[in-house]
Amino acid sequence: MVYFHTDHFEPWRSVPGRAPGVERSIDDVEAYVAATSKLESARKSSLFFKANINHVVSDDRALYRADPSDLLGFCPRTDEERSIGRGLITPIMQGSTHELQIHIHHENYTYNDTARNPETFAYLQSPRARRFDNARLELAVRLSLDLMAEDGGPLLKRWFFIHGHWALNASDPHECTIVREIEILSRNGCLGDFTQPAGRAHVDSRIDVPYLVDPVAAAKGYDSVEARPVPASGAGAGAGERFFIWASATNHELCSIDTYSAFVQRRLRTPELTALEHAANGVISDGTLFVKTHCHSLHPIYWKEGGRPLPQSDPGVRAELGILFDAADAIGAPISFLRVSEVYDRIVGAPAHSDSDLVAASGLRLGSPMQVFGHTVEFRTSDGKIAAPPPLDPRPTELPLPICAEPAAERALDVAVAYVTSLVPPTLLDGIGGAVPAALVDARRQLSDLMAAVDVETINRVSSRVAAERLAQMDAEAAGITGFYGLRAREGTLLQPSEVLCAAVLSNHMTGVRGAVEIGCGLGVLSILLASRGVDIVGLERNRARLNSAQAIAAAVRVELGPVGRRPKLARGAFPKALRRAPDLSQHVALVTNLLGSATEEQENAFIAGLTRFGAVLIDPTRFYRRRTTSTEIAELLSRFAATGFGPPRPAFDLGADGRFMLLLNPTPTRLPGLQGLFGRMFSPRARLGLTLPR
Repeated sequence: MVYFHTDHFEPWRSVPGRAPGVERSIDDVEAYVAATSKLESARKSSLFFKANINHVVSDDRALYRADPSDLLGFCPRTDEERSIGRGLITPIMQGSTHELQIHIHHENYTYNDTARNPETFAYLQSPRARRFDNARLELAVRLSLDLMAEDGGPLLKRWFFIHGHWALNASDPHECTIVREIEILSRNGCLGDFTQPAGRAHVDSRIDVPYLVDPVAAAKGYDSVEARPVPASGAGAGAGERFFIWASATNHELCSIDTYSAFVQRRLRTPELTALEHAANGVISDGTLFVKTHCHSLHPIYWKEGGRPLPQSDPGVRAELGILFDAADAIGAPISFLRVSEVYDRIVGAPAHSDSDLVAASGLRLGSPMQVFGHTVEFRTSDGKIAAPPPLDPRPTELPLPICAEPAAERALDVAVAYVTSLVPPTLLDGIGGAVPAALVDARRQLSDLMAAVDVETINRVSSRVAAERLAQMDAEAAGITGFYGLRAREGTLLQPSEVLCAAVLSNHMTGVRGAVEIGCGLGVLSILLASRGVDIVGLERNRARLNSAQAIAAAVRVELGPVGRRPKLARGAFPKALRRAPDLSQHVALVTNLLGSATEEQENAFIAGLTRFGAVLIDPTRFYRRRTTSTEIAELLSRFAATGFGPPRPAFDLGADGRFMLLLNPTPTRLPGLQGLFGRMFSPRARLGLTLPR
């Protein structure tokens, strides 16, 4: 067994409650080195170091500029910054067996569609600024390497990378639109990337073993057929000619040890399950199990007064790893604690074996790997014509001197410039101007806070406990806790991020809505959450065993939360038949969050027809009976909704592969008056549908 840790190591930061400035960060690094030196599993980590590279938009300051006419440049360091830099590097180089690698956040000084600093954002939107994105990133890479060496660190000729905000090679255009990023890294000495598994699941490869690629100038090009992926294990000397991608079947929820995250705190309650998942899904090369963890050890939350203990010292983290190590000892498997440079050598240096076909094994197809995400990067000339990504300029032989900006050259307006575009056909968005509007919920910014809410945490904790109790009393089929329900119950994540965001859409953007129906509610956790927040909710589930478990969970949550909000109404039945005697639903919202199963096109159309009774539908079109992963498949489905009278889709929120939710408004719901059967009593006649939607 091999265990290794990759740290997003960002020492240049202030800590709440302390005096402004970063001088105290030197003490923090010294304390980190001292603490990890006492732990066998933590004393040989790979610290992906974020150097202190500040930028500004100015034409009259002497700055390191990617081009003399680029108004954005990097600030030369002050003597104080040099002194602090040496203070941060020294304890790592002199008092530890850690290694330094490179970590870069370039989302603030290259083009994307996320506004941060207003002045910089305005400049980055211009064709003039975009022309220099590639060169600006390359300059940042070279400055990072240079500053690290200047401060007493290694002169890295052979190094590895972790992308800030996870978005390697434009795999998340909200953060990065550099489609030639791997080319830039490679020609500056980088052998590979250890970003995955990422905190944004849609950037992860569909390949689940470490592999080698050719650079592809396309968003998420490393996950494409054109990259010619081959296994890295046993590649030998040939690996040095290609770019290494660490990938595995494990995910961020398993590999992160950032204990400030609610999902990690829940996971630590069951260390045996985490150890089992690592053993089952970790990378295996030449008979060796490779287990990777990552975190942000210098995050201020660990260093402020009264903050959390360092993740590596946390008893729960140590318990998870300890179970793994004990299991390895029990079967006589040697345990090695390695750094990423050693992991790379170990994997590519394994005995050669026959190459497996990663393209076939992973289901890769020609075309954009960004279809599931819903956005990609395309390039256009200044007159709007689609163009190929611009080639890289020749690599400079040395760093430029700081200079003031020169006037822009005419040629700056004649090159291709990057745009973030939606893969949803514009014809489906005619009702809102043909452009992709901002989502109703900014999932990227709000998700962490929403998942940490008290009611969300309580529902996940209680539902997992009840599920475990029922599984102990009966088999999975009898409990209705099968498949992914069982896995989520073990992980303490029955209430998924997409469901929490659905609740946010109803609460914040559809004021007055207290009437909703969740179709296919499963174990009922979303219905329970909405009910606790005052929504008059009916959860409809056709599986009797699952419904019984949902009702048990609802009762237990009610005890824990107390008599707040409403009681969820959980009922058995198949849609649309079960609602045939329901009263007027024109003031209700239908929730279709994860409807996977077998159905004919005729049955799908009957389902859509049943939805025409609702005033609005919140749906994930990528999970409607079958997975739809391309814009063509999604467009075809949405056209069927449009044919029944629904208005154009409004983006609600986007989690990439974890869900792309849309809100469909129905201006003329089908009304069936006079039907007030037993099921009709479950609906509140007081519910009203009010919408506060952006134009």
